[in-house]
Amino acid sequence: MPRHRTTTAASALTLALLAIPATASAAPSEDLDDALLDKELRELYDAADHSVTAEVRLGDDVWSEAVGPRNIDGTGGRVDTDDRVRIASLTKSMVAAVLLQLQSEGEVDLDRPLSDYLPGLLPYEDEPTVRQVMQHTGGLDDYFAHLYPSLLEGDLADLYANYRIHYSPEELVDLGTQGPQLFAPGEGWSYSNTGYLALGLLVEERTGDDLDEVLDDRIFDPAGLDDTYLPKLGTSGIRGANMTPYMTTGDPADPYFDTTKLSNNQMWAAGGVMSTPADVNDFYDALLDGTLLTGAELAEMTDFVDAGEGMRYGLGLIGFTPGCPGDPEEVFVGHTGGGLGHQTYSFHSVDGERQATFTWNVDDVHGTSDPAGVNWALGSLLVAGLCGVDPGEMPDGAVRAASIDGLTFLD
Repeated sequence: MPRHRTTTAASALTLALLAIPATASAAPSEDLDDALLDKELRELYDAADHSVTAEVRLGDDVWSEAVGPRNIDGTGGRVDTDDRVRIASLTKSMVAAVLLQLQSEGEVDLDRPLSDYLPGLLPYEDEPTVRQVMQHTGGLDDYFAHLYPSLLEGDLADLYANYRIHYSPEELVDLGTQGPQLFAPGEGWSYSNTGYLALGLLVEERTGDDLDEVLDDRIFDPAGLDDTYLPKLGTSGIRGANMTPYMTTGDPADPYFDTTKLSNNQMWAAGGVMSTPADVNDFYDALLDGTLLTGAELAEMTDFVDAGEGMRYGLGLIGFTPGCPGDPEEVFVGHTGGGLGHQTYSFHSVDGERQATFTWNVDDVHGTSDPAGVNWALGSLLVAGLCGVDPGEMPDGAVRAASIDGLTFLD
C-alpha cells in the first residue's frame, strides 16, 4: 500500500525520540510522577522558544501545569492551564465519533460512497466510501498544500496573503480536489484535511444542523466540555484567554508571525475546534468509557490500518505504541494537531487510566535554535506522561521534524 509521507499529519510522531531507549527507567511508577513531569516540562520550555500547557492523568490523579508567557513579548501575562488553544486535527476524532453515532441511528452507512449523500462534491468517478475518507484511504489530496504552497518552500508569503480569507468548506474541497486522486480508493494511505471538510458537510446534510451545533449536542455537552467550542463559519480568532499562536518566519528581525486571527473557516471540520488540555482529556475519556460511543462503535473507530512510519490510523484516531516498559505492545489512542501556531499531542490508554495532552504555541521547531533537542524534549514529555518513565538523554541521530497540520517537513 503506497504512502504519501508529505501529507501525514501524524508524522509529528515520526520522531526516533518516541521510541523509549534502553537508558529509560526499567519500570514505570505506579503513581503519577509529578517530579518527573515537572522536570520534562521544564526541559521542554528551556529547549524551545514557546510556551506549554499540559495535563496528565493516572486514574483519579491529575498533574496539570503551564509554563511561559501568553505572548512572545511578555505583555499578555503567563499562560494558564485553562487557556484555550486551537486543537486542530484532534477535531477529526470528534467528527468521526458523530458519524459513528449517525451510522448506528441509520442516518449514514460508512461503507457507501460519499457521493450517495453529497453528489457532485468530489469530481471523481471512483468515489471513496465514507469510511475510506475517515481513515484517509480515499486517495484525496490535501487542500492546505494548495492554499499555502509557499510553506512547502519554507516561505510564509501565501500565509500572509490568505490566512484571514473566509473560504467556504465547498471552496476548500474544490481546491483540494482540483487534481486527480492520489491513488484508487483503498489502495493507499494519505492524510487529507480535504476529506474531513467533506465529512463535516456530510454531518450537516444528515442532521440538518450546523456542525458547531451538532458537536455541542452530541460531543461537547455529553462529555462535559465547558471550555470547548467550534467557531461559527465567517469568524476569526479565539474566544477567551489563550496562548498566542505563532509561526516562525525565518527573519531574525521579526521571527514570529501571530496567527490568532486565522479565519476559522480554514480548518473547520478538519481542525477548527478550540479547547483546553483538561477538556481534551475529558473528551477522550468520554470516547473510551461509553459516554459517547457504544463498545461496537469504538471497536470500529479503533480498527486501524497501516499508515506507514510505524503509525496506525482508524476512524479519526491514531494508534500509537511508544513501547512502555510495563507493556511494550500497548497501543495508545488519540491524535496530533497542528493549528498554524498551536501544536497539540493527545494520547490515552484504551482503558482510560493514563492520559496525556499538551499544547505549545510555535508551529515550527525548525525556527528554534536546537530543533532536534526540542523534538527530544517534546517526545520525552509525552513518554513520561504515557509510560511514567524518564527517556533519558537524547541519542545521536534523533530525527528532526516539524509539522503544519497535514504538511510535514522531515530532515
